[in-house]
Amino acid sequence: MQILFCDVDDITKDYLKAHPAPQGVEYVIFEKSLNDMNDEELGKYYDTVDVISTFVYSRLTGDLLSKFKKLKMISTRSTGYNNVDLDYCRANGIKVANVVGYGEITVAEFAVGSLLNLTRKIEYSHKKLERGCVDVDDDMGVDLFGKTVGVIGTGAIGRHFARLVKAFGCRVLAYDLYPNQALADEGVVEYTDLDRIFKESDFISLHCPATKENRHMINASALSKMKDGVFIVNTARGDLIDTLALYNAVKSGKVAGAALDALEYEDIIIKNNVEVADEKDKEFVLYSLVNQKILQLENVVITPHIGFNSIEAIHRILDSSMKSVMDFSEGKEIRSVA
Repeated sequence: MQILFCDVDDITKDYLKAHPAPQGVEYVIFEKSLNDMNDEELGKYYDTVDVISTFVYSRLTGDLLSKFKKLKMISTRSTGYNNVDLDYCRANGIKVANVVGYGEITVAEFAVGSLLNLTRKIEYSHKKLERGCVDVDDDMGVDLFGKTVGVIGTGAIGRHFARLVKAFGCRVLAYDLYPNQALADEGVVEYTDLDRIFKESDFISLHCPATKENRHMINASALSKMKDGVFIVNTARGDLIDTLALYNAVKSGKVAGAALDALEYEDIIIKNNVEVADEKDKEFVLYSLVNQKILQLENVVITPHIGFNSIEAIHRILDSSMKSVMDFSEGKEIRSVA
């Protein structure tokens, strides 16, 4: 069995060295994303690769996957899998295993830190101080205590985030297609609908996967229902927010601040990769420009998708991902999202 690893960083390299391929398994390791390679680099593997292990930077479209004639499984070293063409995988019997439960603490802590960064203007005041500017009145923030936090998505990460902000003395409203009754019974959250979350929340944090159905769930209409001065945190997926609508809402003052660890077409910023989509595509061109614009706003904090990125979480990702691959190679049943 041949396993192709792409988007491989130094930590993953060290992990693979410490966990060499067992008998009958061959590793093929690339630092680059699959989209950054051409047929000359990949061609000799099209007829031999059984499994692809990928991170979020590779966009595994049906056109790309169809070149791998023996492909039977994709293992994403992430919880999200919106970079994989699931329809193609289902139609062609390709299993897709993501990683669950690795980063609930890690991402939740990062989301709380991002919220505090916004509400207490930590990065904002630091940048002004670097310019020699001290303005205590302008640096005034707001407390979390006594405020209402809207949590959209109460899977493992959302649940931990809800517990953390509850400990700050917040009232927590939550929305989930599949409510966690135990979380409500504990008094951590009150489940409600999205409209009420939009209308009553002082802070909104996103913790749900990106799907075709919820793309741009935070759009101009949703933003218009929110309180003036709302803060928004997104450590989930960029497609959940209409970036142009958010940009306009921040510029108008409707949104007091946003912390975004994920952006639409974030590859443009993270890897400066302008080949992730057809440059003639109007949406691609629009959001490449909007992403650059929103980066310049002082009350928007953008980080390069690092909410998951603690050493402990990375090791949990690799352990879980590798277990799925090895289980598959041994003919064991694995959980698949396709």
